[in-house]
Amino acid sequence: MNLSLRKINAIFQLKLQSIITNVSIMVAPMLAVGFVLIMKISMPKEVMTGAFLLGFGVLFNAIMGGIMTGSYPLAEEKEKNTLRVLMTSSVNGAEFIIGSIIPSIIMIIIVNIILVPIAGVSMDKINWPIYLIYTTLSGFISILIGYIIGIYSKNQMQAGNLSMPILLIFTMTPMFQMINKTIQNIASYTYSGTIINFINNMLTIKYTVDFKDITVLMTWLILSIIVFIYAYSKHGLDSE
Repeated sequence: MNLSLRKINAIFQLKLQSIITNVSIMVAPMLAVGFVLIMKISMPKEVMTGAFLLGFGVLFNAIMGGIMTGSYPLAEEKEKNTLRVLMTSSVNGAEFIIGSIIPSIIMIIIVNIILVPIAGVSMDKINWPIYLIYTTLSGFISILIGYIIGIYSKNQMQAGNLSMPILLIFTMTPMFQMINKTIQNIASYTYSGTIINFINNMLTIKYTVDFKDITVLMTWLILSIIVFIYAYSKHGLDSE
């Protein structure tokens, strides 16, 4: 399959504009930054530690933001029939997917970097290579999950309904792991739980690369790719 950089760039610019102007999508990074700021200002520092605030912000940004930037634009384009026009033009599926993912990933990375000082964490306490790899991978997995939801959704409302239970599971389960051992064990096998554990360990102890963390992240990445390929091969991007 031939890929055209010109077409990928055109899709990139189109999707970037679509994401920035879509309030439903931008609410995730805004909530991530806003909630971290509000909790940092209003709650005691003994409770709202830098690790908790950063982990909370990353969950909202990478998990919620990733799923929403994957599902909502795809569902919106299907609803407005603009996707069908693109798919019947010279743009192929791979060019559309690559051009669509790049702006979402860039936005997730930028916000994840901004969240560090907002959470009150010193920049030199961050293991930046691992932090960026882990959080970007989690964002990429979330985007793929969002695309899977978008493929099976006919419009934005249906995409929102399908996304909500998944968002709650991946964002809330890791937050409650500190109060229940069973939830903690379950969360450790989710990619969102891995991110929380990594951030907590990085800021409280000297973090070393954990084989379980890598295994969990790679397993979720491979599974999300497999399910996405299956959904795409069966229904395409413009399924009814």
